[in-house]
Amino acid sequence: MLLDTANIEAFALGCAILGAGGGGDPGIGLVMARHAIAESGPVEIIDPDALDPEALIMPCGLIGSPTVAQERVWSGEEGAQLVAAVEGSTHSPVSALMCYEIAGVNGLLPVMWASRQGKPLLDADGMGRAFPEMQQQAMHIAGIAASPALLTDGRGNVIVVNAAGNRDAERLVRSCAATFGGTCAGALYTMTARSAAKAAIRGSVSKALRIGQMMTKRRSGWPEALADETAGRVLIEGRVTEIERRTGAGFSRGHAVVDGTGACSGRRLRLELQNEVLVALEDGEVLVTVPDIIAMLTLADGHPVGTERLHHGQRVGVVALPGPDVWRTEEGLQVVGPRSFGYDVDYVRGVTGADH
Repeated sequence: MLLDTANIEAFALGCAILGAGGGGDPGIGLVMARHAIAESGPVEIIDPDALDPEALIMPCGLIGSPTVAQERVWSGEEGAQLVAAVEGSTHSPVSALMCYEIAGVNGLLPVMWASRQGKPLLDADGMGRAFPEMQQQAMHIAGIAASPALLTDGRGNVIVVNAAGNRDAERLVRSCAATFGGTCAGALYTMTARSAAKAAIRGSVSKALRIGQMMTKRRSGWPEALADETAGRVLIEGRVTEIERRTGAGFSRGHAVVDGTGACSGRRLRLELQNEVLVALEDGEVLVTVPDIIAMLTLADGHPVGTERLHHGQRVGVVALPGPDVWRTEEGLQVVGPRSFGYDVDYVRGVTGADH
């Protein structure tokens, strides 16, 4: 499978949907990925099993504020500098790149870097959706170290972080990103193809592409189509009647209220926001929580809506998608369950089916 100029836009759409309202606007990433593919060629998407078991995989993406990243012009050299830093640290060649987060802009930047480097991209990622912290990766659950974490601004400045643990790596990496102006490119959880086959969330690139291609073919009924494609369910269709945001501790927090219209008239859904949409409630009852994916789509064109772009009066459909299976385990819920985000509620599955 290839990512090329014919399907990169559909892939970006799928990444935005899997972001659960977060992950950063993929718009600038799409422009850069499309430009890189046009200049350097398409990107081959490969399964971990297609590589030598000892081949080195470099998970990579944006670290820091997605909002700041939208205002920055990326040079495209970040990937080359990360590869050089990883190879210098490990004394092994990087065989393939991997998105550490399939969502939003972090699904697109590794495509640009892979194209520029002439390297394949693994059909896998570390989150299967968007999460805000570096230890919220499937590789962490599998016992793989985030360190050494390599950071660059693409201008020749590189920081190597060797942390005692993955939570320490998160704290230190964030501090380093601040010295780069609030955002930078990073590579972490470097591992072999053998480890990636067991630790990473497989099939996430092809999943994002499949979702995006299906959605672009529709002319109406996008929430229902998304639910059908992902074994999810439509929670509500209606209008945003209330929204509240506040910023603190590195997160954008708040809530939104959607009043049902049409067949959903008389219903009211409350969405708890913390960069992503994390909890959906109706009449005080929790309908679905993180790590399941709560996606918001505009009813006008089916495009996903990020939490930062949600506004009063917007007509949206809210869809619950099953989260990756690794996060639905007891160990996974300790890392990305609702209590890890400060919500004193148990995990509630939005759908009964498995992620697929």
